[in-house]
Amino acid sequence: MSPSPSINRPRARPRINATLTELPYEHAILDRRLRLRSWTAQLAELLQLPDGVLRIGVPCADLLPLAARFSVFMPGGDEDPFRQLLEQARQGQIYAFEATLADGHVFDIRTTHLNGGGFVLSFTDLTTRRAHIELGQLTLRVFTHAPDGIIFTDSSHRVIAANPLSGQIIGFEPDDLLDCTIFSLVDPIHPGTEKKLTQSLSETGFWIGETELRRKNGDNLPVSIQASRIDDPLTGQPTHYVWHIADISERRHAEAEMRHITRHDALTGLPNRKTLAARLSELLPEARRHQQRLAVLVIDLDHFKLINDALGHRIGDEVLLQVAQRLARLFRDNDYVARFGGDEFVVILPVIGSPADAATVAKKIVDALAAPFTVEEHELHTSPSIGIALFPSDGDDGDSLLKNADTAMYHAKAVGRNDFQFFASEMNRLTSERLDLEKKLRHALSRGELTLDYQPQFAADACQPVGVEALLRWRHPVDGLIPPGRFIPVTEEIGIIVEIGEWVLINACRQMRRWLDDGLAPLRLAVNVSARQLRQRDFCEMVAGALAVSGLPPELLEIEITESGVMENPQESIDILQRLCAMGVTLAIDDFGTGYSSLAYLKLFPIDRLKIDRSFVADIEHDLNDRAIACGAIALAHSLNLRVIAEGVETEEQYRLLRDNGCDEIQGYLLSKPLSAADAFAFLHARCPAR
Repeated sequence: MSPSPSINRPRARPRINATLTELPYEHAILDRRLRLRSWTAQLAELLQLPDGVLRIGVPCADLLPLAARFSVFMPGGDEDPFRQLLEQARQGQIYAFEATLADGHVFDIRTTHLNGGGFVLSFTDLTTRRAHIELGQLTLRVFTHAPDGIIFTDSSHRVIAANPLSGQIIGFEPDDLLDCTIFSLVDPIHPGTEKKLTQSLSETGFWIGETELRRKNGDNLPVSIQASRIDDPLTGQPTHYVWHIADISERRHAEAEMRHITRHDALTGLPNRKTLAARLSELLPEARRHQQRLAVLVIDLDHFKLINDALGHRIGDEVLLQVAQRLARLFRDNDYVARFGGDEFVVILPVIGSPADAATVAKKIVDALAAPFTVEEHELHTSPSIGIALFPSDGDDGDSLLKNADTAMYHAKAVGRNDFQFFASEMNRLTSERLDLEKKLRHALSRGELTLDYQPQFAADACQPVGVEALLRWRHPVDGLIPPGRFIPVTEEIGIIVEIGEWVLINACRQMRRWLDDGLAPLRLAVNVSARQLRQRDFCEMVAGALAVSGLPPELLEIEITESGVMENPQESIDILQRLCAMGVTLAIDDFGTGYSSLAYLKLFPIDRLKIDRSFVADIEHDLNDRAIACGAIALAHSLNLRVIAEGVETEEQYRLLRDNGCDEIQGYLLSKPLSAADAFAFLHARCPAR
């Protein structure tokens, strides 16, 4: 039997050194006397030893304290483990421990005995191994707790691993997914996606997109997918695929909600103006292609603003909601109803046989909105004014049809409301004139085009002037004198009546004050006030301000309010009129008999005078009904201790009949037409000199 190899044998040493050099750790070989015989090239660097310290024959006991002195081993350069190691080595025992270097690397240090004496002192770097282990543990934690589903598949797209969340998303246990192909789960209703996906993975190595997968319960779930290919580093062929799957159902729901919000009216849930325009742009080409008629109906609620002003927007919104619900129940699936804004709705009838079909629908709308609307304790009424435009006769595009239907709607309002009108070309002319008038009217006050005329009022028994009424006039530099009946309703509709009304009141009061200062006997000044002015919260303050600015005594100012104006909100009117009365201002009901008055309210109004409308005076000589109304109004007023003035008196016969039936005062062309300020002063001063 051959002797055991010895480290001291010359032929054995090169073989041993060559073998040890291939080992994956740093080492040093010591003989039986614990002297250094061989070492790896990186050992001095590892131990941070100065050059030349490692040499053959150096006792190990001299090296280890040197290493400790250089604080290679942490903490504090402790030498005890190495002393113990040397002691164990002398006794031929194996000894091992771990040491941490100053740079943080961790080494396993141990002795391995050699046959024939001596041993190998090895240094194994544990840092990388531990990092790999920690990385693997971290990867596992990420895989297990990732916020997305993660699935690994083989080159044939069969599932080989799936994290818990992927199972939750799909509705399976992760193990149940093993050996399933990813395409047995993903995109069951869009077969083309599989081809696109595999082609993208083949060409680019990844695919990102959205699709649907079938859950275990059979439901389809919208998901986003990011798929990546893993290739063999040697062959370049795909070996695995990683699939990141995220449930996007909440996002899809939020997107659907957002689309609904942008396309529908928040209050009624009906399609909004933008969606209506888009729908028209879809329907018109089809109607054009098939040569079909299409109708657009614009619906505006009559007197809806009164509900808002009197009861507030909350009540008004509830009425709009109920209107929308009635309209929605009225139409077929292929019809289209939208809220256009405010109290305006639009209906599209995609296919009609004749204009009569649109008229039939309009009548149904009128009937559907005829019943009262109950909101809280209020029973409210509104009615529709409807304009109808037909394709292709009234317009070839959506904008034209909507514009012309809107024009027809305004015509329906003008001729009586609660009805419908078809568009006619004449309406366009009237609408253009109206828009031109409105544009000019907005600048009339600032450009000094408005003036005041004054028409005297007379005592019926003596024909003596007792007052004047201030009358607004508009003299346009190009169009000339524009009749009040033409422009005053427009000021009401576009809202500038409040500004103009304040101007009228202040300037009329100032004019009367100037007349008084110039020697005119005190006379009553009557100023008309619209219902819209009366509803202003600061109306009484505005009147008080006009009196203060002008210096006119309150008892010389009379506010004329229309019968319909005070009856819009009787209780509120009573409060306002009482405040005016407390200021010393006198009050008159204008145009009496043309509106609807409740005598129960009329007797509560703190008014001084009733003014009989000119429409009853005009035919009083010939029309017995008009005569009866006028005489009845006089008797009614006197029974309430009110004085009566009749306007529009133009003939002696009218004057005589009114006077003989007890009318207190007269106003009209018979006694004086409206006069400019200068002419009015001359006229009045001649008949009413200051005392």
